[in-house]
Amino acid sequence: MLQCSGRTTNSSLLLVLALIVIGRLEAPLFGQGVSNQGVTFAGTMATPPTMIPRLPDDRVSVEKGPIPQEQRIEEGCFLPPLTVVHRTLTDVVNLEVPVKASKEYRSACSAMQQQKWQDAERHLRKAVEQYPKYSAAWVTLGQVMQARQQPEDARSACAQAAAVDPTYLPAHLCLADIAAHAEDWSQVLKSSLRALELNPASDPHAYFYAASARLQLKQLADAEKNALKAAEIDKQNVEPRVHFLLAQIYELKGDSKLEVAQLREYLKFATPQDAAMVKKVVADLEAKAAK
Repeated sequence: MLQCSGRTTNSSLLLVLALIVIGRLEAPLFGQGVSNQGVTFAGTMATPPTMIPRLPDDRVSVEKGPIPQEQRIEEGCFLPPLTVVHRTLTDVVNLEVPVKASKEYRSACSAMQQQKWQDAERHLRKAVEQYPKYSAAWVTLGQVMQARQQPEDARSACAQAAAVDPTYLPAHLCLADIAAHAEDWSQVLKSSLRALELNPASDPHAYFYAASARLQLKQLADAEKNALKAAEIDKQNVEPRVHFLLAQIYELKGDSKLEVAQLREYLKFATPQDAAMVKKVVADLEAKAAK
């Protein structure tokens, strides 16, 4: 059980609080034994489901809308949650990517589209060998290694992306995501706050990770503030898990009305199996309120 603000709870939502953040890549990605049906707890759906990777042609900038065709591959064919992170290619580092390194990166993206993860890793390693300052390639490599359940290699790759370009937002979000898988909430908070320093206005993922970490660290007021900010700026609903997180926050605050409201908001994006679990929680809460 967890005590927060003098209140104790042992609800089903509390049991899956950590998994809501880390459930997306618990096993290797598609083609290596994982579906997009989410993570189960005690035989029932416990987390928002795995999101099918949206590769370059589907990526959208939260701030600027659809990414121009000529930028989609070169900017990054990231896996969730970075599929909607976008940075223009006007900086010198990206413009200086050698042709051979760029070709290897494009080959890696093609391999990812075909779910050939070993081939993707091989091409990405060649890309960063050709050009060690290739931040997008380092981040993509980190995500591929995390998907293949090699967290130390994943962390090392994303840390290298941050080292060669400390202002590269995806690197810090990648580190936050890896730390969340390891349930290292202090590191999740550190990386997400760094991401917010770089982009405080338009990235819901950074606020989501900060809220998740602060809730785990029992910083309830700040967790609510960050989660509400994520929901406010997420006009395209690229991070619907924030509504599930807000439901947990309101449960700990003892506000069942707002908890139900957030769960109903999350239901708009849930898969049928995930929705069954959430609907049961909602029904239980409404039954208690009716007594």
